[in-house]
Amino acid sequence: MIGLDTNVLLRLGDDQEPGQRDRARALVRSQGANGCFVNAIVLVEFAWTLTRSYKLSRGDAAARIAVILESPEFVVASLDGASRAVDRFRHGPADFADYFLAEINASAGCATTATFDSDALKSGEPFAAVPTGA
Repeated sequence: MIGLDTNVLLRLGDDQEPGQRDRARALVRSQGANGCFVNAIVLVEFAWTLTRSYKLSRGDAAARIAVILESPEFVVASLDGASRAVDRFRHGPADFADYFLAEINASAGCATTATFDSDALKSGEPFAAVPTGA
């Protein structure tokens, strides 16, 4: 198994750079099933880049993330949490990173994720505002 950097994942679907796209696809294919590890940081960077740099809608970004999560070539860190996070991201106001962070925190035993992020707070549980005077 090999670990992938964010730019390799991005190039898999980037027709603007056909040479790099083809190289990325060949690399992933050559590793076979469960051959490419995608850690949580890479998945968050991937989502952020899709929405911010590539200007994809939340729905389109969520669909691309889902492809990574469902493809047999990839082993995704915190897969169950990532799947729940992509579902919440698809319909909620917060960024994918916020939802994924909350899922990872919950799996570590955290009751809530404290934040100042107003979009995350609009989502309700498991987010909680940092109390005043804390």
